[in-house]
Amino acid sequence: MDGLFIAFSNSLIALAICMTVGYVCRKMNLISDTHTTGMTNLLVRVATPATMFMALMRDFSRTLLLESLATIAITGAIYIIGGYLGLGVAKLMKASPGERQNWQFGVAFGNVGFMGLPITYAVFGPDGLIYVAMALTAFNILTFIVGQRMFDNAPKEMSFKVLIVRNPAIPAIFAGFIFFVTGWRLPVAIEGGISLIGGITSPMSMILLGVILARQSLKDAFTDLRSLPPVAIKLLAMPLITFLALRWIIPNPLMFSVIVTLMAMPPAVLTAIFAEQFNADAFTSAKFVVVGTILCVVTVPVIALFL
Repeated sequence: MDGLFIAFSNSLIALAICMTVGYVCRKMNLISDTHTTGMTNLLVRVATPATMFMALMRDFSRTLLLESLATIAITGAIYIIGGYLGLGVAKLMKASPGERQNWQFGVAFGNVGFMGLPITYAVFGPDGLIYVAMALTAFNILTFIVGQRMFDNAPKEMSFKVLIVRNPAIPAIFAGFIFFVTGWRLPVAIEGGISLIGGITSPMSMILLGVILARQSLKDAFTDLRSLPPVAIKLLAMPLITFLALRWIIPNPLMFSVIVTLMAMPPAVLTAIFAEQFNADAFTSAKFVVVGTILCVVTVPVIALFL
């Protein structure tokens, strides 16, 4: 127990250093908004798909295949339950329309990509990434099919083509699954290149988060106490509910630990992106994401004590 707590703490400190570098670089104008756009595109469209593809480059086993498919179903169900929890806390607090939309989406969908992936890799190693890839598959599908509908001004229809174009990680995971099931492997040099590209995912994710935090007023974020209840639901209630619901269902401790850890992640950055895109009180969304992202440095190691 203590070992896992220390592993989480050390990993979060290391990743927090990367986040601090991004924060300082943005404050010093070493990274501009133009750079941020390029970094985001590189991360989302190149580095993360490379990581997800390589996560599936392993020897086939029927058990691992079933666990992978189960992870998609389980995490997908948890995302939907989280949406109802977010909606519930919004109704209890008599939230404004903007707060309601952001809290519902943010409680449902945590930062599986930018934070969940690097933290999982740092603590559990490459073996845990296959479960992250499956959780990310459910995340990418549901955020655009279900999540968008949580925002009043969002389009209610989403074609499969648009879903794939906006989420390059999905075809990368599908391709990886083909290699996993068939036993195919790429030449060593090509796999090495893809691994090197995927290797930038963790540090760049955290640097980019630091850049995003630098755009916000941390003082304003923490003086608005209304964001704390939904943040507490996301950082504490969601992983604890997941822990209690799955502890007797999932026999594989690695799969179980990864899923619980992913549910302890703060609200997804996509919350703020959607809020800005669909005119849903982007300022409230930014505060919600900022507070959750900073506080998770404390709450995630605490959740590790239950694992």
